[in-house]
Amino acid sequence: MPLTIITISKVKNSLRGDLTKWMQEIDAGVYVGNFNSRVRENLWQRIIDNIGDGSATMTYAHRNEIGYTFKTHNTNRNLLDVDGIPLVLVRSDNKEETKIKHGFSKQAKHRKARTYQGKTQAKKYVVVDIETSGLDYEKHKIIEIGAVLTNSQGEVLDKFESLIRQEIKLSNEIIKLTGITDNDLINGGDEKKVLEDFVCFIKNHPLVGYNFNFDMKFLNYNLEKNSLKEITNTTYDLKTYVKREKMFLKNYKLETVLKEYGIKKKVDHRALADALVTVNLASQVNEFLKKL
Repeated sequence: MPLTIITISKVKNSLRGDLTKWMQEIDAGVYVGNFNSRVRENLWQRIIDNIGDGSATMTYAHRNEIGYTFKTHNTNRNLLDVDGIPLVLVRSDNKEETKIKHGFSKQAKHRKARTYQGKTQAKKYVVVDIETSGLDYEKHKIIEIGAVLTNSQGEVLDKFESLIRQEIKLSNEIIKLTGITDNDLINGGDEKKVLEDFVCFIKNHPLVGYNFNFDMKFLNYNLEKNSLKEITNTTYDLKTYVKREKMFLKNYKLETVLKEYGIKKKVDHRALADALVTVNLASQVNEFLKKL
């Protein structure tokens, strides 16, 4: 099994306990271990859910030109894939905030920031949602992909939507939840072709979703299964940022969160429709917008 290295700042005791079940802490915040991809992804999600404002980097073996790749969370370094070679992209800090120092109230600073943002190019990103035949990415199938190219001003710039042809029988639960039937899948696109078109659509844009690790597990597993490169774009899980802003919600289901943010739209459990709803949510989650 391939070696995995994780470095973390501000490690909580509960998180350290989870990590040391699978890894050795060879220095403060530096963990190494050998385990399969499923354990690796579950550990990474555990880190994202519990690290708070700390930062984390995970490096692991990967089938590319140099034999490894990495993921980051809450750092100023992102992975940039160039012809199969993972390069480190260092984000420069936004200097606009430092220019507004003396003589302005907080409200005035916010007004100036909004005015400045409107005059400059809004940051683009892609909101992604998938529908699946079940919850296990190794056993179940992706049946629909939806994506929306948007920006930090919440504008819809482009859309992607496709059902995927799968030779399976959907459960009654999935049919009732999504409205997608076996006959719909017969008319869907070839899985590899849809995935190729999706990767072409997202380019190197940051990717955003709600409970997004679920989507990424399915996407990368099926990309690898079809002999395609895994997605290495910067990813943001809105659920993480919502939990920071709204600490006392009864639950963090998307339906509950939409109501909390005053978004009067239902969750259809169709990929494109839910991606569009998530665009609305993303434009209101300040913790996310600050990280973008």
